[in-house]
Amino acid sequence: MKLLEIQSSVRQEGSISRSLSNEFVQAWQTLHSETQHQKRDVGLNPPAHPTELWTKANYILPEERSSEMTNVLSESENLIEELLWADRLLLGVPMYNFSVPSTFKAYLDNVVRINRTFSFDPTTYCFQGLTTGKKALIITPSAGNFVVGTPLGSLNFCDTYLRSVLGFIGIEDVIVVPVPEQFMSNKIRQREIATARAKLMKLVTEW
Repeated sequence: MKLLEIQSSVRQEGSISRSLSNEFVQAWQTLHSETQHQKRDVGLNPPAHPTELWTKANYILPEERSSEMTNVLSESENLIEELLWADRLLLGVPMYNFSVPSTFKAYLDNVVRINRTFSFDPTTYCFQGLTTGKKALIITPSAGNFVVGTPLGSLNFCDTYLRSVLGFIGIEDVIVVPVPEQFMSNKIRQREIATARAKLMKLVTEW
């Protein structure tokens, strides 16, 4: 089993997504001792944003790229190879202003690439995900209760975006564990953290 953990919170101290992810990984490795675990921290070390040269290089065949084009895509290539390596993805993605952190968006912009993680048939206008055979588990803390189906659920562009973009590249087995109400009283906060923790510990044996 190959587990890729990706953290996107800009916080280290007090980060719920980081602490719950750490608990999950420890429990997972205890039960699945053969697991190979890699961690990518885009919250503290975000990848570079695509540039004009990056975009041009992306749509040129590898053998036709200049050395400058190859260099500008090198970080993206490393991130994609890391993604393709994994069987399981553990994503710590707190909700920032109803969506994903900009650090994680930069990561996605680097890995969602034509003929690398998805293909396009110009004759049929069909897209095909190339990153198949994987499962994703997403931990999403939020300030209030934006769980889909609640009164504020229509503002949740974090879960819906993640499911859409992961599905687009071929990862359709996606589980989201929300951790809402993190700007409420400590009692409410801890209750929601405990609920999420219980779900995650159950998934250690079921995922």
